Amino acid sequence: AQTLYRTVSGFMNYRKAIKLLYRVENPESSSHYGQDKEALENDLDRLAHRKFKFLVAMQRYAKFSPSEAEDAEFLFKAFPELQVAYVDEEAATEPEGETVFYSCLIDGTCPLNENGKRVPRFRVRLPGNPILGDGKSDNQNHAIIFYRGEFLQLIDANQDNYLEECLKIRNVLGEFETLEPCNISPYAASYPKSNRSPVAIVGAREYIFSENVGVLGDVAAGKEQTFGTLTQRIMAKIGGKLHYGHPDFLNAIFMTTRGGVSKAQKGLHLNEDIYAGMNAFTRGGRIKHTEYFQCGKGRDLGFGSILNFTTKIGTGMGEQMLSREYYYIGTQLPLDRFLTFYYAHPGFHINNIFIMMSVQMFMLAILFISAMGATLTICEYNADAPPDAPLIPEGCYNLVPIFDWVKRCILSIFVVFFAAFLPLFLQELTERGFLRSLARMGRHFTSLSPLFEIFVTQIYTYSVLENLVFGGARYIGTGRGFATSRIPFSTLYSRFTGPSIYVGARNLMIMLFASVAYWIPHLIYFWFTVVALIVSPFVFNPNQFSPIEFLVDYREFIHWLSRGNSKTHRDSWISHVRSTRARITGYKRSKPTSGTNSIGDMPRAGLGAIFVSEVILPFLYALLCTIPYTFVKSFDDEDPTLPATGPSPLIRIGVMALAPLLINMVGLAIFFGVSVGLGSVLSLWVTKFGSTIAALAHAWSVIGLIVIFEALFFLEHWKLTHVLLGVVAMVAIQRFVLKVLTVLCLTREFKQDESNRGWWTGKWYGRGLGWHALSQPAREFVCKMIEMTEFATDFLLGHLILFFLSLFILIPYINTAHSLMLFWLKPSKQIRAHIWTAKQRQQRKRIAILYGIMFYSLFLLFIGLVVAPAILGPSLLSDLINVKNLPI
Repeated sequence: AQTLYRTVSGFMNYRKAIKLLYRVENPESSSHYGQDKEALENDLDRLAHRKFKFLVAMQRYAKFSPSEAEDAEFLFKAFPELQVAYVDEEAATEPEGETVFYSCLIDGTCPLNENGKRVPRFRVRLPGNPILGDGKSDNQNHAIIFYRGEFLQLIDANQDNYLEECLKIRNVLGEFETLEPCNISPYAASYPKSNRSPVAIVGAREYIFSENVGVLGDVAAGKEQTFGTLTQRIMAKIGGKLHYGHPDFLNAIFMTTRGGVSKAQKGLHLNEDIYAGMNAFTRGGRIKHTEYFQCGKGRDLGFGSILNFTTKIGTGMGEQMLSREYYYIGTQLPLDRFLTFYYAHPGFHINNIFIMMSVQMFMLAILFISAMGATLTICEYNADAPPDAPLIPEGCYNLVPIFDWVKRCILSIFVVFFAAFLPLFLQELTERGFLRSLARMGRHFTSLSPLFEIFVTQIYTYSVLENLVFGGARYIGTGRGFATSRIPFSTLYSRFTGPSIYVGARNLMIMLFASVAYWIPHLIYFWFTVVALIVSPFVFNPNQFSPIEFLVDYREFIHWLSRGNSKTHRDSWISHVRSTRARITGYKRSKPTSGTNSIGDMPRAGLGAIFVSEVILPFLYALLCTIPYTFVKSFDDEDPTLPATGPSPLIRIGVMALAPLLINMVGLAIFFGVSVGLGSVLSLWVTKFGSTIAALAHAWSVIGLIVIFEALFFLEHWKLTHVLLGVVAMVAIQRFVLKVLTVLCLTREFKQDESNRGWWTGKWYGRGLGWHALSQPAREFVCKMIEMTEFATDFLLGHLILFFLSLFILIPYINTAHSLMLFWLKPSKQIRAHIWTAKQRQQRKRIAILYGIMFYSLFLLFIGLVVAPAILGPSLLSDLINVKNLPI
């Protein structure tokens, strides 16, 4: 997925640069050769070969497919001096023997053997498999034995270089301050001691050549530019630069004798680059930064690959915070350098955590303030009135200063939000001028990049916290795939529900209540924030608003919800739920002979960490969401100046929150009896009997949740503010109950899906469960009770998001405008849609018509379920049933 030829051809310019520099610095040398240009070129080649070697760590070379081997040979023919290090294996000759591993080195001059492979120039036997970690670090470490020279530059496969930059190599290497070596042996007693530490790393800039390829590519490029220039420049000046990245230059002798250039412990060293910087920093080396040298780099362009990279960086930072290097640095540095280190590295991620925590706390504050504003009599405000003026009307509450405080807070947050774009603006201003910087910022805002920035902040926060609580950091291949390909709604939904969409949905309910109860225009900013947390993955999805693509995608979403119950399917809702639940419960341990090395074998998180994050914090959130509801219900619905005389609001909200669970328990008991008693017989006629029973049970849970919502509507006398506040409390309580059931009642998950299929099909024998078959039905009952509640939530939430997105499809040419926003391409130059055969077009049209009727029927039904009770409810039911006579 990354173009290695671009990297090789770019960095081979060092050879050309060395030859050019030699000719310029030694013009008289050409006269010695006279007309013998060939001898001159041969001597220049030998000189360049002594000065520069390009080594590619290509660990999979021995296992290349024929097409990949052909590509490698093309590289060798184009660049015969290119060296490739790879891992070779020799299978054991004896039944109980071990595989032997070798590190091999080849180049374009090595002869070919009878298999068409290059004969290695060097073949070093290794003590075992060198791939111990996530792959990238091991790839560097096994190839490092073949490097020669004093200085080392480690680069990624997504980089490029240019001849004009390669000509600066002499100046860059001069930054290591080794141009005037001492003639005295460093081991002699007379060797002069210097107070200056040796230079270990010289950092360099990066030019992101993938900028201007749409809003996401430009945002990613802007982040890299500000981090690689402004941030590194300042950090280097005040002694806080730790980052060894690419294309930084390393003092190879210093680094290889002090911990190496790359750490490779699986999980802990996910961000392997920075550990070399920390090693150099803690062992006396200096780290410098150069402004005059830069390499090209291609960043991610697609929403998914950018967020994968963000997740990798966030989880890697969680591991760094737990590392001993951070402990050493954090406890030994003086205050000034410690603060530099903090704000340059962990402080950025901790700041993101504080930002999202502040948003959540502000939402709760808005909830409390709006509850008071909706219930209490607010005093009239007169700015010219004296301080001792009586409050009007009598018995009112002076809440105006609180609302003014809310307005000031939102305005201050808005100013800070704009300040976050200042580094990119200043960087662009210093390099390209005022108009170019203004134009770039304008393109970002018109392309809704603030939506993306809010979402990225939440992903950073979630990644760091998840890793600190549950661990499980692992390498995520970002892929640099095609940014123009459309990602299915179900994939985006399953990927981002936990990190962001659920958080946004909970805050959306709070914002709805606050806007209905006491509207102020300043809340628009937080509406923007909440909407960003929910719809950002879909807004930045190419061709999201193409009508046929949208409806075909809806079909895939319905299939994703329903499949996986008769036959195991990796891309299904049940697989998503099980993998999410396994973060808490863990997996059953594999047998020693299984040889598996998956994440399921990793130890589960500690009970204390799980209890705090999954029980105590949801309990506090549920408590804080319930208090405003009980406060509002403590006043009479008709006359707020009088206390309430009806049933207890705590009992009502508790019953309404637990009622879906009770309904699901009843439905599960019925369907379990059907599957066990009749499953073996009915499966002979119904091919997908398990999926059918599961679909009926899930429909039961959705209908039950809708009935509970309508019942709450009725119990609250059709008052929208009370209903919204009740839904906020119900969701919080239900979330807490589900977390408690998961933590306290569920044992470890099986890695296979046999228990789930056994439940729906009624066939428990032959599942490979062993003695667990006796306990699994009871455990699966609790699982299914939780899953049915979660299914109803995902079904309704997914449809509400789709309903919102479908409104934009009605706008003419919206898909063209959307593509213009994403890729900054004129309509005449936009990428053409996928080409289908006539049969496929007809099939897609039929799917779009069928599922379009289904989708918009559900849309109208949802509108009716909300609007009809509000209009007809008071006149139809209130006269028949007196709510005050009900026990809840």
